[in-house]
Amino acid sequence: MRPSRADWREAGGADPIDEALGRRPRPPARPNVIQRWLRPLKNRAALGLAPAAAPALVFVPLGMLLGPHALNVLSPLTLAYLDTAVSVALAVLGVFVGLAVDLKGERQRRLLGAASVEALLTVGIVAVAFWFLLSGWQMPLGLPTALVGLALGVSASASAALWHEDAPDDAHLAASRIADFDDLVPILLGGFVVARVTAAPGTGWLESVADLGITMALGLGIGFAGMLLFERAHSRAERNVFIAGIVALLGGATAYLALSPLLAGLAAGMLWTLTPGGADEVVREDLRRIQHPLIVLLLLVAGALCTYSLAAVWLCAPLVLFRLAGKLAGGWVASRMERELTPGDLGAHLVAPGLFGIAFMLNVRQVLEVPGATALLTAVVVGTLASEALAVLLSPAQEDDAP
Repeated sequence: MRPSRADWREAGGADPIDEALGRRPRPPARPNVIQRWLRPLKNRAALGLAPAAAPALVFVPLGMLLGPHALNVLSPLTLAYLDTAVSVALAVLGVFVGLAVDLKGERQRRLLGAASVEALLTVGIVAVAFWFLLSGWQMPLGLPTALVGLALGVSASASAALWHEDAPDDAHLAASRIADFDDLVPILLGGFVVARVTAAPGTGWLESVADLGITMALGLGIGFAGMLLFERAHSRAERNVFIAGIVALLGGATAYLALSPLLAGLAAGMLWTLTPGGADEVVREDLRRIQHPLIVLLLLVAGALCTYSLAAVWLCAPLVLFRLAGKLAGGWVASRMERELTPGDLGAHLVAPGLFGIAFMLNVRQVLEVPGATALLTAVVVGTLASEALAVLLSPAQEDDAP
């Protein structure tokens, strides 16, 4: 049966003629109970990723259930086999950050500056607070106190802006860009932390900075070689093989050298974004297909590696508290640099932690298999879950559409 004129939806919405004739546009369908429950959980996961409904709250507990301390489906031998895949996944996440970097225009550069200041302030607050606490606690983690504080500060500094449907306003877009850009500083500092924890005793800080440069040079070199390959592929299937090989090389080379796959992937992604041509669009289109499986892999492995210990328990609660304080302080400073943002709104957008902290601590756990590294990973994983729940509570309320 042909629908009546009142049921038609106009492409441009209601207009003055409709109002003069007394017509009322049909309101959008009201979300059901499940949609309303999932809406505040949906975030961008930062790292340039597409929206996903709070995967950490689901897959981390599942990984704990499947891990060696429960059902043992993910046994220690299985986790050892998955180690290479984890390195590749970390490199892909770094690539997504590089692909999300957009420095075209003065406003984008201003947002990058605000995000960098916010991230540095969060790292500083968390690192100094933990250095003070751990100096008094004398907790046996097997790592220098200052390095532990810096590692926890790096894991706490990244954000995932809350994602809302429909067309967000300019303030929401600016907050989202700050949440994207505040991954850059933590990845740089994280590469330095990885270089320090793997350095031989007596190695100076300058040598670790040199390792940072080596990691970036490795990512740039592999990224340039990959660009020469996949931009001249003869078919889509051939291009997919080239891109898969490049990201596997990024992850494998850095894992072999005990460097940071996140930093190498960041360097490659930024190269593809900032050079002329469509390399960034080509890579983004192909890697989107494996985005969610890689996230699931990382979260399952992180959950399986978590081990209960008093050290993890004592570290978790201060981590959530210090991170919240750092994000609120960083959001207040960043809002002074970007006037259209209010401190409260920006702080609420930055509370959601995303995946970076878990990914970074997985990398530290890979290169440093000591009980202290496992305790740090467990504290960061549980703290991420707590921060995700806190972000849901602090997210701005949204009115349901009228029926």
